[in-house]
Amino acid sequence: MTTRIRIPLVRQNASSWKAVTYTGPDRLSDLPNVLLTKILSSLKAREVAKTCILSKRWRNLWASVPCLHFDLAEFSNLISEESHQRFIEFVTSFLLSIDENASLDVFHLICDGSNTLDNGISDAASMWIAKAVKCKPKKLQLEFSYYQGLTVPDSLYICDSLEELYIRLGCGAEEHIFEPEEVYLPKLKRLHLSGFHAFDYGMEKLHYGCPVLESLSLVHFLLEVKDIFFGSLKRLSMTHCCFDYLDFSVSSPDLEYLFINECSIDCISSNKMPKVIEASIIFNRENVTACDVISSLFNVEVLEITVPYLSGLFKQALQNSLIFPKLKRLTLGHFCVNCAFGTLTSLLKRTSKLEILTLYHIYCDEEDVDCFCIPNESKLLKVVGCCWRKSNAQNSIEKVEWFDCKCLKEVHILCDKYTPGVLQLVKRVKLSTKGLKEVRVVISDY
Repeated sequence: MTTRIRIPLVRQNASSWKAVTYTGPDRLSDLPNVLLTKILSSLKAREVAKTCILSKRWRNLWASVPCLHFDLAEFSNLISEESHQRFIEFVTSFLLSIDENASLDVFHLICDGSNTLDNGISDAASMWIAKAVKCKPKKLQLEFSYYQGLTVPDSLYICDSLEELYIRLGCGAEEHIFEPEEVYLPKLKRLHLSGFHAFDYGMEKLHYGCPVLESLSLVHFLLEVKDIFFGSLKRLSMTHCCFDYLDFSVSSPDLEYLFINECSIDCISSNKMPKVIEASIIFNRENVTACDVISSLFNVEVLEITVPYLSGLFKQALQNSLIFPKLKRLTLGHFCVNCAFGTLTSLLKRTSKLEILTLYHIYCDEEDVDCFCIPNESKLLKVVGCCWRKSNAQNSIEKVEWFDCKCLKEVHILCDKYTPGVLQLVKRVKLSTKGLKEVRVVISDY
């Protein structure tokens, strides 16, 4: 079989065009169906369906594609009722045409539409998901926004072929209670849940039903539980989560990566996590006064901390002689050099292998007696040598004993303006640290 392709030929005279005919072998048709379906797997379902008009061989090839990607955005206007209806008809007819004995590797269903339209998508989605589960997918991704009344079929949580599950529900966590009748996901290694409300019994079923779970990500999650425990878990990420209990604990002895971002909680504690090598803890809430989880990160190699009252956060850890013998990269946010210079000194003395230090410096108004980095009434003022007055900022910093990190190679200081504290910091780092290659100050509205 040959393919005839018409190619426009440009001569020296740009105004003259001549169509020539190229005749060559059709290498695409020489490929076996297995490779062709793999190629089609990179396309979205609507594009895959269009290939049925190419030839007799392609007429039914689309129904054997192992990776299906359905996206409402393919149907142009997301706020049009007609677009929603055409999407429902297309997905329904596509899935009904698939062989009952077919198997799927990947199933993606993305329905990000208008909050004023539903038109049956919530009801149809349950049938679509149930159909996909029967095809035993390895990876299943569901993304919905604004669709009220959406229910996730229980058959999803007993799909023994799933290795990766991603569910994002955008109606609000209070609308979706995580209460499956049974959880049996023996092969599941990666799980992402967004927009759920979970109680102890739901998380307990998840714990026992996912024996090999390695990565857990919770986003916009309302947790009425006291702790999270997964013996096999290696990565834990919690973003914009709300906790019903004031104290929350993490218990995962094999955890290697920990990410906590903007969670509504006063205190997070943990048991020992000796295998954690990378951690990021970010809070902007001023009432976060304790975070015992830091004491469990004694073997961490990469650490990012962004918490108001940073000095108070490290007080207990420093008093308990906590050291970070393997720490190589340290990032500190909400950090005022003037107000917590002594804390930085004490911390760096415990990081003998530190190579890269990044400070997101906050400038305190020298006319303001009350510094927002640490509480004014706190006894920590004497401990860290806090000075919020411009007049004595330099003297206070000069008196603080500095550090000598022999492995330190780079120091990055991000600030919104130069202050005496920043300039003194740069000077002391250069003079007191051997082998330092770079001290970079970046003026930014971070």
